Amino acid sequence: MRLSRLRLPAAAVAALLGASLVACSSDGSSAEQSSASVQNCGRDVTVERPIERAIAVNQPAAEMLFALGVQDRMAGYAMSDDDVLPELREARGQVKAFDTEFPSFESVLEREPDMVYTTFNYTFTSEGIADRTKFTDLGVATYQSPSECTGQDAEQSKALTLDDLYAEIGDVATLFDVKDKGSELTASLKDRAATATASLGAEKVTLAWWYAATKTPYFAGCCGAPGIMTDAVGAKNAFDDNKQYWPEIGWESVLDRDPTVLVLADLDRGGDGDSAADKIAFLESDPVASKLTAVKNKRYIILEGTTMDPSIRNVGGIEQLSDGLRQLGVV
Repeated sequence: MRLSRLRLPAAAVAALLGASLVACSSDGSSAEQSSASVQNCGRDVTVERPIERAIAVNQPAAEMLFALGVQDRMAGYAMSDDDVLPELREARGQVKAFDTEFPSFESVLEREPDMVYTTFNYTFTSEGIADRTKFTDLGVATYQSPSECTGQDAEQSKALTLDDLYAEIGDVATLFDVKDKGSELTASLKDRAATATASLGAEKVTLAWWYAATKTPYFAGCCGAPGIMTDAVGAKNAFDDNKQYWPEIGWESVLDRDPTVLVLADLDRGGDGDSAADKIAFLESDPVASKLTAVKNKRYIILEGTTMDPSIRNVGGIEQLSDGLRQLGVV
């Protein structure tokens, strides 16, 4: 469908006409709404009234909005995995999904959003959906998870922490004017993380996080979600000296580091080494990988692949990781 035939978002019409954003009170009069502003990836994101028609792109962004209870103020969500956390399924059912994780720019505008919120920077590229400027020029606010400000492939100057996750919750809650819900969510996640790691004693444990591929496997570097979870349990990341999120690491290099435990992503994409079962089969048959101490002792902890993306799922990952370390007897 050509863009010229689309009905522009209400926010875009207001911006283009220079209209003030107002709302009617219960008696029919007009009253100015409170504005909000946050800093996001070097941009000032300002809304003149709380978000009412958000579109979430990528699973972590969608789950964040569901967890904040603002599903009634969403115009849609787009993600590749049809599943969400069990406690969020009812909320998801109240929102209309796109049929692809990266819908066209035109199809997004058809939903008349007043904000597009995404996790991965790929969304705001011509290959994903569109540059952020194309949205903001039409009066549609945009917010990208701060974890992806520089992209996944670039070297990171700073490792992510749980505080970055909590700050993102605060930003999004501010834009929706649900700060109390944001505070409640943050407090709950903090309590869960503290409970899971209490008296764990994992200081001597080294973890290697394998995401995908067998010939040139992707292992977690210092600075992404695996680093968040590793630090939370008090262990050491075997490749914390690599500044990329997911660098390619040869098996000889993995053997040189010889981690205590291998954390395996379980993916259902069907690619090389995606599933945890395929990973284990490779580890126990490959002439180099099979020499790893973790493989000899079958020290594996399996997490869903989405848990290894920066999101509210990281706290659940901390819980699973803590339980796994205890069950393996390495703490």
